Amino acid sequence: MNKNIVLVGFMGTGKTTIGRRVASRLGLDFYDTDEYIKRCENMPVADVITKKGIKYFEGAQRFAVTNICENKNVLIATGGSTLSDERNRALLSENGILVWLRAKPETIYENTKNSHNKRLEISGKSVNEISQILAQREKDYSGCDITVDVDGSRNIDVVVETVIEKIKPLMN
Repeated sequence: MNKNIVLVGFMGTGKTTIGRRVASRLGLDFYDTDEYIKRCENMPVADVITKKGIKYFEGAQRFAVTNICENKNVLIATGGSTLSDERNRALLSENGILVWLRAKPETIYENTKNSHNKRLEISGKSVNEISQILAQREKDYSGCDITVDVDGSRNIDVVVETVIEKIKPLMN
């Protein structure tokens, strides 16, 4: 394989979980931008944002993307807002297949309703409010090479298989 696989999408779409499984199945090293930031800062991403501010977090996110993109033939799971930054998008696209894990607001709500302390942007938000935030972000994801829907009762193994099937033709 000559390219990285980059999973993007809104928070709660399963980028980390699906990414670990796809990487394992394909024998690739796995990187997660939020985990990278957490290791560098010695605190969860939510704490970085709360204690140091959103601008600092955006800089940390750029740092993570820049360093992770030095690797080749890896799978990268990104934070939900990573592609909002044009520099991040350019770096990830340069040698990567961008895979949008797309979900409806209802799915995101269900997947995140018990982890609001880690997901400050949607903490306490209704499905309608999540829908509005998602609508603003969709422009960031719409230019991806592949889109995989992760809604409803789709079994995670089915989603993993779908990602693998869709990326294989683009891997060389």
